[in-house]
Amino acid sequence: MNKKFMDYYQLPAILLEQIRQKTITLFSKFGYQLVETSVFEDYERSKSLDGQNAIKFMDADGSIIALRDEFTPKVAEIAAKRSEKVYPIKYCYFGKAFQFLQYDAGDLREFFQSGIENFHISDNIYIDLEVLILAVESLLQLGFDNFTIDIGEVNFFKGIANDYEIDDTSSEMLCKLVDKKDYIGIENFLIKKGISEKVIDIFRSLTRLYGKKDKIDEAYNFAKNEISKCAIERLKEIYEKMTRLGYEKYISIDFSMVKHLNYYTGIIFSGYLPKMGYSVLNGGRYDNLCERFGKKLYAIGFALGVDRLVNWLIKNSNLKISLYRSAMFYHQGFFEVAVKELLNLEDETYFYSEPVDIQKAEVIAKGLKINEFYYVCEDGIKRFSVEE
Repeated sequence: MNKKFMDYYQLPAILLEQIRQKTITLFSKFGYQLVETSVFEDYERSKSLDGQNAIKFMDADGSIIALRDEFTPKVAEIAAKRSEKVYPIKYCYFGKAFQFLQYDAGDLREFFQSGIENFHISDNIYIDLEVLILAVESLLQLGFDNFTIDIGEVNFFKGIANDYEIDDTSSEMLCKLVDKKDYIGIENFLIKKGISEKVIDIFRSLTRLYGKKDKIDEAYNFAKNEISKCAIERLKEIYEKMTRLGYEKYISIDFSMVKHLNYYTGIIFSGYLPKMGYSVLNGGRYDNLCERFGKKLYAIGFALGVDRLVNWLIKNSNLKISLYRSAMFYHQGFFEVAVKELLNLEDETYFYSEPVDIQKAEVIAKGLKINEFYYVCEDGIKRFSVEE
């Protein structure tokens, strides 16, 4: 696979379209309206929004522009600029984003995303729940059943960092080590900062706060202030309500999930499939982003890594997808009749572009791996089954 440029052949393209249809249908059921953002953006603004991986180039007038590196900032700008009387504002999207990434596992320079963003004028746990439900249901609707969505809360870590007077810059570095569960890295980093062994052990212990309800109870041992305690209470309520909805199988709590402290403001979550060492779904609460566009809005959303889902399906499932449901052939002199008959069909039909006899039509139909085909001749339109 060329990670610079992507071509989608028949099977991947069919899967892409199925994912688009199923996710947008699901999102629309919950009131999310489809938007399409510009693929171009001002590079300086992209850079200020943590767009260091943006693919940039010079426009004809000498200005630097960038390709859209993700959907969330663009969708947030649309929400901030709209004058609404009813909240929340709900948007969904499906399309390509572009990033200049190194060749790490799962990384592509152009990739499809399908996702939602929810904007409100107040912080509301029920919106967190709605978005998490859609994250779980999006994978279920796509036919996945053996997956896990890990849920964390960045304020749990922020509260602990505040307790031990760790500055913002160090907290940002430390959170990345905790998020990676880098036990040795945490120790080395804090030793250089002159942090005591007792405190070092606390941050190392955070990497083990992963699991089900018992980890919520265990987390209280680390919560010394209201910031951390409120984060635990929120996660506890979310976990209990998701369990009552029947989603316990699909969710886990991860108090070490603390990526991007300067961006996320509440719950964060990532979805994983078996036999894949990187996430296929990422989301969280980002209540400060819309202020950059002139309006204070609370916000939460997620995006599916569509290409990763397609690759997993191709490699790990027994796909039985036919490129066509049927085919239509015609005898010499019956082209016009065949076209009219084809337009009346609802099936995805392969139209053979030149006249053939019935024997050759049968051979071609077998090659297409379809179950039936139509043949137009002097006796009218006839329907035939394809024998194995």
